[in-house]
Amino acid sequence: ALPISSDVNTIKKQFELEGKFVVGHFSRLSPWKGQHILLEALTHCPENVTAILVGDALFGEQEYVEKLHKQVADLGLQNRVKFLGFCSDVVPLMTACNLVAHTSTSPEPFGRVIIEGMLCKTPIVASAAGGVVELVNPGKTGWLITPGNSEELANVINNCYQNPELAANVATEAYHKANENFQLEQTRQQIDQLLRKLL
Repeated sequence: ALPISSDVNTIKKQFELEGKFVVGHFSRLSPWKGQHILLEALTHCPENVTAILVGDALFGEQEYVEKLHKQVADLGLQNRVKFLGFCSDVVPLMTACNLVAHTSTSPEPFGRVIIEGMLCKTPIVASAAGGVVELVNPGKTGWLITPGNSEELANVINNCYQNPELAANVATEAYHKANENFQLEQTRQQIDQLLRKLL
């Protein structure tokens, strides 16, 4: 696994991200996780917008990784996309991002990456499907896009790029909501209450 510093400036230096607007994608490399949609979206964003893909392929999905590398080359994005591989502690990397993109093309039951991003105070854009819809209040705690729509994704990236203050406010609001609803102690109490009702 990748050794990661806990210091944002060190991370930016390590991966040559200084002065860049960084969009992070955190999940295994798999067609339904939609990394190809983020790569397509980058072509509609300023040169300064860079993507980091954090995660690895599972057995049998290596072909997709090759496709992603080919897509990067075909779109001329070699200097704007970094494949960082698997990382056991994503928090420092998430904190170093300007935006976290969740681009699943199939509905996710929950979407843990979204909550992790919120707790890192990093703005979130996510595919509007499955449990994700309950996690993100559009324009208030993040942004939702139609699954598979790279132009909608590019619009959100560009909006955050051009309006850093808006993005920061949305991220702060999301942090408070996630902190309220998803901290361990809070979750334990809720489960406790549910069990008491049932018993």
